[in-house]
Amino acid sequence: MNKFLMAGIVAAMAAATSVATASPLVTANVPLDSRYYRYIDKLEGMGYIKDMPTGTRPYSRLDMAKWIMEAQHKAQTKPMPGYLKTYYEEMRADLAEEIAYLQGANTDYGSNIKLRAVEARLAYGDMRQDSYRYRKGINASWQPLTDSSFKYHLESAKKNGVNRNNNGYRYGDGINIIGAAEISGSLNKDLALSLTPRFSYDKDQHGDASIEEGYVKTHLGVWGIELGKQAVQWGKAPFAMSNNATPQTMLKLNLLEPHTFDNGFLKFLGKANVNVFYSRLEGNRADKAHTAGIANWQREKDHAGLLGVRVDIVPTDNLSLGLERVSMFKSLNKHWILGDNAESDDQWNDIGGIDLRYRFPGVQLYGSLYGEDQAGGFPSEHARSVGVYFPQLFGGDGCWDMRLELSDTNNWWYGHWYLVNGWTYKDDILGDAMGKNTRKYYGSISHYLANGDRIGLEYTSMDMDRAAASNPRVHEMQLTYAKKLNKSLYLDSVLGYAKIKNADYTSGRSDSSKLVAVGLRWEY
Repeated sequence: MNKFLMAGIVAAMAAATSVATASPLVTANVPLDSRYYRYIDKLEGMGYIKDMPTGTRPYSRLDMAKWIMEAQHKAQTKPMPGYLKTYYEEMRADLAEEIAYLQGANTDYGSNIKLRAVEARLAYGDMRQDSYRYRKGINASWQPLTDSSFKYHLESAKKNGVNRNNNGYRYGDGINIIGAAEISGSLNKDLALSLTPRFSYDKDQHGDASIEEGYVKTHLGVWGIELGKQAVQWGKAPFAMSNNATPQTMLKLNLLEPHTFDNGFLKFLGKANVNVFYSRLEGNRADKAHTAGIANWQREKDHAGLLGVRVDIVPTDNLSLGLERVSMFKSLNKHWILGDNAESDDQWNDIGGIDLRYRFPGVQLYGSLYGEDQAGGFPSEHARSVGVYFPQLFGGDGCWDMRLELSDTNNWWYGHWYLVNGWTYKDDILGDAMGKNTRKYYGSISHYLANGDRIGLEYTSMDMDRAAASNPRVHEMQLTYAKKLNKSLYLDSVLGYAKIKNADYTSGRSDSSKLVAVGLRWEY
């Protein structure tokens, strides 16, 4: 992370702080697995949302309500196709209280904490988990295939898989039974809560019950303050932070509403928002490194810190930029501010970068350029990603769309000389599960039926750990289907097949994995 990028982040935070004066409504966040993210992406792609969403997720319920109000206004002059109207009306009904507040009809905004959803899932997996493990530099495992309908609806990250962007949950071989619930809402205008318990059973891990997410959210002036477990994703290509790993207990700080630079020399920035978090990683990192046979495991730091800063800037209606820096550290000192890690005995590992998205008529382009570690204040390792989204693939009403992406990391990505487990938390990569020195190709095509049902086909190809003599090569394909059964009940399903060549880094060895899953979600 170079000094210029850090200076830009600090300047943006200072500017936002100096001009903020009013305190907005505090609402619960919309979980990353919500289908609402797909709906918002589609509404924006079809031109019903002018206010471009940023790359920092999760969004709050209030954010979603604003976009639905904008879509409602646009629909007065541009009628929505049937499938899109279904999505819009579904969100408008769920966000009715937030919309009423924005319209001035519900200024009190009293308690609305409720059971919002219950989810049940049955899946059969034939998973060759031994074939999906990084050999050196990253102490983490990996799992094939994407159950894109359970714990995953984020269109921009659909390439990331069952155990990739799934809050650390792993399917076992054979039958899997999973249940989850979402309880969230606001106690009053200034305090919001959320709790997500989960139960799962499979023959490998037997029964497990846990609190997947749970947090309390309030504010100090215009700054939102959040404490607890909450999955996050930063950037279209989440090289630093994603919901691949188990959500961490963290303290978060952000502007509840973006600041608009109306005048002055910073007017060209348009709107900006700031997000900051701090957390501590698990307390057995040294033992994990020792058990895994990692050399110099004594260098690892139990309860290593994790500090992230991100600024999102929207200069125009069609352009969004994100700048971020995330540091995993043993300790911080003046050299961290200056970006001179080499002068500080390598006390931390940084991932920082920039991502951008530009919206043309009928097509969106996006890309990311990130760096890791530092040499003289500049990143010494790099990762990059480019993508294109066609919201109206064949023109017309947008009932067909397509996404194409290419991502690439170098040989030392996510590794570190002293923090020897690498960029991981509880055996999962914190960022993109593709790992180090991997080139990934991803493509998806979706068809939306008039009643809102959706059929999707996805393909992922990864040339992994390319410096290895017999590096793994992965090909995945899957078919997904989502259907609204009635006003409150939703069905989704996935059928997937994956093949890995040079499995377990063994030349000529091939393995395959299969997944069949179906789920029901009831919403209050």
